[in-house]
Amino acid sequence: MMRAAIAAVACVVVALAAAHLHAQMPDLRQMSGVPLPASDLPAGTVSVRVIRGNFANNLAGVPVEFLVDGKTTTLNTDAQGRAQFSGLKPGSRVKASATVDGERLESQEVTIEQTGFRFVLAALDPDAAARAADEQRQAAGPATGGAVVLGPGSRVIAEFSNDQLLIFYVLSILNTARTPVDIGGPLIVEMPTGARGTSLIEDSSPQASANGPRVIVTGPFKPGTTQVNVRFELPYSGPTAVLEQRWPAPLQQLQFFALKTGQMGATSPQFSSTQSATEQGQPLIIATGPAIAAGTPLRIEITGLPHHARWPRIVALVAAGAIACLGLWAAFAPGTRRARPLAA
Repeated sequence: MMRAAIAAVACVVVALAAAHLHAQMPDLRQMSGVPLPASDLPAGTVSVRVIRGNFANNLAGVPVEFLVDGKTTTLNTDAQGRAQFSGLKPGSRVKASATVDGERLESQEVTIEQTGFRFVLAALDPDAAARAADEQRQAAGPATGGAVVLGPGSRVIAEFSNDQLLIFYVLSILNTARTPVDIGGPLIVEMPTGARGTSLIEDSSPQASANGPRVIVTGPFKPGTTQVNVRFELPYSGPTAVLEQRWPAPLQQLQFFALKTGQMGATSPQFSSTQSATEQGQPLIIATGPAIAAGTPLRIEITGLPHHARWPRIVALVAAGAIACLGLWAAFAPGTRRARPLAA
């Protein structure tokens, strides 16, 4: 169930996390030469950007060879590291290449259609291997005192299923240091009052454990992210449930998702924006908010929940009580006692 809930919001989560991609960018050499259709470029235009290692190192003045249907045209990159070839006819087959410090870089071949194409040609950064080795050495070293935060990948997901309101916490415990950190004890997440069946689910770190009404994550915490995924049921009565959670570490950004059922809605004074969306046919509620300091309660009201009216049960209980009282009265009232026979 957790996997299905996360899958339903995965596309939206990726879109909301786009602002953080610079801190989580994959190895650009894996993207080197891969065509990216670009609707912002005129049809028949191919743009090539030549870099060394990352986008901060654009390479100007590098000759880029465009092989178009067997014919080669060479253009030099500009100050932003880009060379652009325009006016290509639909159906033309294009491949780009460049040489940087003796390293040959080549793109995949594309066929010109109704959009332009972008390529990145990423040359090796000679210092990257040394930096990676240094980071690995520090990551394997002893822990130092420090702190962690709940990173931008953290989110709260609500789902109504089988007459239960289920809450999922996807917690990305982030250590931004280059060495493991010891926060002076475990990180303890106390569940909201009344939470039932707290458990850990797929892809949670083995450092985490569920212990009754709390989740305990032991340190030290490695550089980067320690992932902890939590599931519990939030009991409620009436059409509204209240989720109130205090975080043991700063939450860098509030992200809330609900897999919408019926008239379900969500409100919070900590939401700065709320919107509706549909992904793969599943209606979603998406809300975001600013950072929340450690110990500050997050309060969300989930409204419009399916529920059973309480008055029939109350009427039944009152009726049962009245019947019981009448039975007792009939059994012990003076008029119902048997008359004793007179003495002779």
